[in-house]
Amino acid sequence: MFEQLATEAQTSRTVAGWARVEAAVTARRLAAMVVLLDQAYAADGSADREQWYLDNWGAVAAEIGAEQNITPGAASHQLLIATALRDRLPHVAALFADGLVSFRVVSAITTRTALVRDRDAQRAIDKAFADVLTEWAPLSEEKLNTAIDAIVAEHDPHGVYRTKLSGKGRNVQFDYDGSGMATMFGTLFATHGKAVEKRLNLLARTVCPGDPRTVEQRRADSIHSVLHGLDYLPCLCGSEDCPGPTTPAKGDAVVYVVVNEDTLDDASDAAKAQDAALDGDPEPLFDKPLSEITTWDELGGNAGDEAGADVDADVSERLELRTDLDGAADCAPAGCDAGDDAADDTPRSGKATAHNNREAPATRPGAIIGGPFLPGALARRFARTAKTCKLCHPGDSPPEPRYAPSRKLADFVRCRDLTCRFPGCSEPADHTDIDHTIAWPIGPTCASNLKCLCRRHHLLKTFWGGPNGWRDRQLPDGTIVWTSPRGKTYITEPGSKLLFPSLCVPTAPVTITADEAERARAQRNQGLTMPRRQRTRAQDRAQRITDRRLNQEEARLREGGPPW
Repeated sequence: MFEQLATEAQTSRTVAGWARVEAAVTARRLAAMVVLLDQAYAADGSADREQWYLDNWGAVAAEIGAEQNITPGAASHQLLIATALRDRLPHVAALFADGLVSFRVVSAITTRTALVRDRDAQRAIDKAFADVLTEWAPLSEEKLNTAIDAIVAEHDPHGVYRTKLSGKGRNVQFDYDGSGMATMFGTLFATHGKAVEKRLNLLARTVCPGDPRTVEQRRADSIHSVLHGLDYLPCLCGSEDCPGPTTPAKGDAVVYVVVNEDTLDDASDAAKAQDAALDGDPEPLFDKPLSEITTWDELGGNAGDEAGADVDADVSERLELRTDLDGAADCAPAGCDAGDDAADDTPRSGKATAHNNREAPATRPGAIIGGPFLPGALARRFARTAKTCKLCHPGDSPPEPRYAPSRKLADFVRCRDLTCRFPGCSEPADHTDIDHTIAWPIGPTCASNLKCLCRRHHLLKTFWGGPNGWRDRQLPDGTIVWTSPRGKTYITEPGSKLLFPSLCVPTAPVTITADEAERARAQRNQGLTMPRRQRTRAQDRAQRITDRRLNQEEARLREGGPPW
C-alpha cells in the first residue's frame, strides 16, 4: 500500500499526494517505536524496574530521542501516541497507516482519549472515529478538540475527570529573570481565563492612536490598570489634549457559555462529587518527589556513589512528564454523558446556557462561545456567579417582519453556530455578524436563513460572491453548503451539533428559488462599496522597510556616527 501511495504521489506531484505519503510514513515510524518498547519489556526479567524513576519507558524514550535528535520529553509523547494507536485505537491506526488522516488529528485523538479505560468504551470510540474521520472537513484546533471531546463524552462517562485533575492543579506563578521583567504563567478555569483576556483587550483599546505601544504591550500594561481598579489604560502619547487617560473601557468582559440544564442541578450526587473534586490537594503519586531526593542512597544506589546535592535535572523533568501521563491513566474517573434524549431538551444561552437530559452518572459538558469545550464540573462552577437565561428553539415559527433579528432569535443563532460558519474559520459567534443567507427582504429573517459570519467572510460573500464567485446554501438544520469560485463544495455544520444536537432540529424551511436568491443578492449589493485600505499591501511592506531604515539611522546617530 505504501509503495503504491509513493508511486502515485511521484506521478501526480500534488501536495495532497505527498501529504498522504507523509502521514503513512509517520505511522510506520511510530510503529517502529512500539517495537523498541516491546523489546525492552521482553528483555527485562525484573518487574521491579517498572518502579524505577527512569523505567523501561524512560530508557526507550531516551533512545528514540537520540535517534531523532529530539528531547526525551518529545520522544515520550510520540511513544505515548504510538502505544495508544496500537492498544486503544486500531481502526484509527489503520486509517493513519493508509495516509487518510494526518498526524495532527491522530495526536489530538490519542491525547484526548487517554482517560478512557473501559475496553468496551475504547472499542466504541475507536469505531466512532473510524466512521467519521474521513468525512471531517478541515477543523481548527479548537473545533477539532471539541469534536473529539464530544465523541468521548457520548461513549464514556469518564471524560470529565481530566477537568478535576487539571482543576486541582490551578495556580499562578511568577518568574523574575533579573532584567527588570517578570514572567507570569498559570492555569485558570477556562471561563476565568476568557474573562481576563476580554478585559485586557477592552483596556488596551482605551488609549488614543498616538500611543507608541503595540497591542501586545498595551495588553501587558493593562494588568496594572486591573490591579488598581482603573477602567482605562493610561495613554503614553505625551499630548496634553489626549482623551486616552479619561476614556473608560466600553463594554463588559462577558463570557458566554452554552450548557445543559441538568448541569445546573445541585441535587444530584454526581454534581456534589464534581463540585468537591475541583478543590483540595491532588493525590501524590510518589512518597517523595524526585526533586527532594539529594543522595544516591535515597535512590537505592551504592553508598560510595557521590552525586552532590543535585540529582539530574533532566531526569526530574522526565519524571514530571511521566507523572502526568501515568497518573491520569491509573485514576478512577467519574464523567459526563453527552447523550440527547427528550424533545424538551432546551439549551440555555447567556453567561451560562442549557437543556434537560435523562439521568446520567454526571453532568453533561458545555462550550464557551469563543473558547474551548467546557466539562460539566467547570460549567457548574461558572454558573454559580453567572446570569442564566433560557434559550428558545424557533421550531416552525414564522419569520420576523424586519431585517435585524430579535435578541431571542439572534441568541439562538449564535448558540447554534458557536463560530463563524465559513469553512475553517473559528471566529467566536459573539464577534460575528448575523448574515441572511438569502438577502433580505426576499430572504426572510428566520433561523433557517440566518447564520454567523465574521466580518472578513461576510465581506467575502458580499463582494466576491455571485454566479462566478462564492455561493452558499442553508439547510433547515443549520448546515451550510458552500461552493467556491472553482466549483468545489464545502459543508459546514453548526458548532452545537455534537454537544447540543437539539439546537440543530430543523426549523421552518425557506422556499425561495435560485433565481430569486440571485436577484436578492444583486439588489442588496447595489450601492455597497468594499472598505478600503489606507495603503496597499505593497505600500505597507515598503513602509515597513522605510521604518527599519529610519530605526537604523536613529541608532547610528545615538552612537555618534553618521546616518549611513
